Amino acid sequence: MRLRIALLAAAAVLVARPVSAQSDDGTTFRWSGPVASDRAIRLHNMNGDIRVERAPAGSPVEVVAERRVERGNPRLVRFEVRMRTDGDVVVCALWGADMECTDAGTRGSYSSNNWRRGDQISVTMRVRVPDGVKAYARSTNGSIAVQGISAAVDAATTNGDVDIRTSGGIVNATTTNGSITAALGKLTGDAPMRFTTTNGSVTVYAPSELNAELEMSTTNGGVSTEFPVTVSGDLRRNQLRATLGNGGRSIVVRSTNGDVSLRRRGI
Repeated sequence: MRLRIALLAAAAVLVARPVSAQSDDGTTFRWSGPVASDRAIRLHNMNGDIRVERAPAGSPVEVVAERRVERGNPRLVRFEVRMRTDGDVVVCALWGADMECTDAGTRGSYSSNNWRRGDQISVTMRVRVPDGVKAYARSTNGSIAVQGISAAVDAATTNGDVDIRTSGGIVNATTTNGSITAALGKLTGDAPMRFTTTNGSVTVYAPSELNAELEMSTTNGGVSTEFPVTVSGDLRRNQLRATLGNGGRSIVVRSTNGDVSLRRRGI
């Protein structure tokens, strides 16, 4: 009787554990597994693009990462998946043995010996996310594109454009050398949002009923909005502080070298 109880308990543990699948043939890495609604898939790339799109409701999250090799050994790049205690899943592309994957992302550096050898390897991550799962994407040299998902998005890169089009959820986007385009879906709550770049334009498309405290600014460029606003302070060519509708959440739209604009969603 005790043996039967022990077997049943072991079976229950196996059933409760998330089921995931992983493979790597040296060119393409694949992972799929469940991520709970309102938790996040956290994607960390160093050299290459990240593409996220909507998957059918109830589907697992799917990650396909393809190595593109101009020179060097494709096995220099390896992948690691971590399951955080809060339910988020972390996927890291790691260049060389000196890098590791942590709950916060990659840690360590790419060995200078690899740079001297002239290794040229990039990784393109393609990810499918069902409704309710958040997307957190980080790259250094690569663009980030998110299409159609219904939950929050947080995207950042250093060298590349960011293009995000959602059906719902807050959005934050940043790059250094690149432009940002963000089309927002239905928004709830009052969480702040930021869209910032140094060298590039920022264009945000928002629902007509948007309520927010808006801050838009650029150093070398212009500021424009299609929304009726109540201006706070002086009206300047390259800076705007205003209330949209009933106010509420903070929205910052900022560039150093480029135009910034807020438009009614129509794309």
